[in-house]
Amino acid sequence: MKMTNEIKTGIIVVSAIFVVMLFYAKTTDSTAGRSYKVKTYFNYAEGIKQDAIVKLAGIEVGRVEKVKFQYTPDTKIEIVMSVSDRARIHEDSIAFIATSGMIGDAYIGITSGSADKPNVSSGGTIASEDPVEMRKLWKKADSIADNLDKTLIEVKALAENVNGVVKDNKPRIDGIAANLEKTSANFKDFSADIKDHPWKLLMKGKE
Repeated sequence: MKMTNEIKTGIIVVSAIFVVMLFYAKTTDSTAGRSYKVKTYFNYAEGIKQDAIVKLAGIEVGRVEKVKFQYTPDTKIEIVMSVSDRARIHEDSIAFIATSGMIGDAYIGITSGSADKPNVSSGGTIASEDPVEMRKLWKKADSIADNLDKTLIEVKALAENVNGVVKDNKPRIDGIAANLEKTSANFKDFSADIKDHPWKLLMKGKE
């Protein structure tokens, strides 16, 4: 049977496709695309949502697959991460929440852990480190400001009521009061500025 030009062309095309597929198979890692599951639990996980990035030692290695509540024995947020099997997470690695850039999306970061510790198996759990709640931070700042005010009042009262025994110390007490008043004012200005522009905390952390 004599082959027509159409048949010859078809054979050449099929052969070319076969060669390309064979080359791709040999040059592509057969494990690419495989992943395993790792879980962690947070008491507070603001900003983390499904499909958030997961980074190991700063390098993206996976995504958050599920975010759900666990109510027993205590209320916690369970985070299920899908991680590339090329990323080896050690049993003493710690998960934490961070933000990309100054005002970027939140992601899950994982520390490298110890080389002498076993790797976490699929479905395993690693410890976590809760982020600082801004609400608690502001509450603490307000408490510090109140204590500075109370201390300033006490120092001023002491300076006004010194008797002859400590009269020579009055200039020193007045100096302490002045410095304390300046410190209190500066702290209040700083606290108010950070409340209005919380991203500045990130900038200070990088200085």
